[in-house]
Amino acid sequence: MYYLGKYGSNTSRREYDRIIGEFIANGRQAFHNPDTILIESLIVSFLDYVEKECNYNPSSLLRIHRPLQLLNELYGKTPASQFTPSSLKALRRHYLDRGLARDTINAYIWTIKRMFTWGVEEEIVPADVAGAIKSVQDLQMGKTSAKEYNNVEPVADDILEKTLPYIESEQFRDMVKVQRLIGGRPQDVHNMRFCDIDRSAEIWRYVPFTHKTKKLGKIRMLPIGPKAQAILKEYLDRAAPTSEQFVFPRPKGKCQGRRYAKAIADACVQAGVPHWRPNQLRHAAAKEVRDKFDLDHAQAVLGHANARMTERYAEVSFEKAAKVAREIG
Repeated sequence: MYYLGKYGSNTSRREYDRIIGEFIANGRQAFHNPDTILIESLIVSFLDYVEKECNYNPSSLLRIHRPLQLLNELYGKTPASQFTPSSLKALRRHYLDRGLARDTINAYIWTIKRMFTWGVEEEIVPADVAGAIKSVQDLQMGKTSAKEYNNVEPVADDILEKTLPYIESEQFRDMVKVQRLIGGRPQDVHNMRFCDIDRSAEIWRYVPFTHKTKKLGKIRMLPIGPKAQAILKEYLDRAAPTSEQFVFPRPKGKCQGRRYAKAIADACVQAGVPHWRPNQLRHAAAKEVRDKFDLDHAQAVLGHANARMTERYAEVSFEKAAKVAREIG
């Protein structure tokens, strides 16, 4: 029930318009009292927002779900207004006890802070709650018992060659070869679409429709040289129902990234070689470029640059990367 003021007055009409406007902006959902909404309800609303309105791939969505599972187990029935920095640090202690790496724990805590900040924007979490938990600092290297990630090493070319024959399908073998040649991330390969590749020049230009740093406004362009072109030509010459079709077909409802990684893991076992992961192909490409060219060219190929990179700077980087592609891939 809302009191609008004296019946028929201009004040009551303005108040009516304001409340109806907010109701529509809230997706025609009932308003929540920020002092009573439970954390389990906040989690459900946040995940619904992320899945419907954010352009995340399945792996990114999983990284958001994971930290919220334990939060729901421990604090699901707690009002969001009663979640304090001490609560967040207690939750972090549980992550530590589970043996998670420092970077993983920091990422989990960042996700929770982000959810509470979103809750403030939606007016379902008191602003002072989100502000308070933001004061919880990240775990610092050397100042915590949390383990550190090992540096990702490049997969050696001889190990790669021994693994390839055992990869379950020709498509996955081709994906491995293309990723190694263009120095891309795994998602750059399994998210590749027909419309994302410009084949008008000697060196093709691939602009992924989604990538790791897109949200920072970064432009991502990957050059595709003669060797990678030869592999991709068979797929690109097929008649595509739509230009947005993926170059490497995927079954409906299946996560291509997981299938890709599993195919490589299974092949490593069969080949009797040390287990390596798809991202190590990117590091292998980086090492080759550094050895044959220099660090600047490696940065251009891998797309490592300031988040504020302009389109003009992206063009300069692409020219360096294209030089590499012309000779290597």
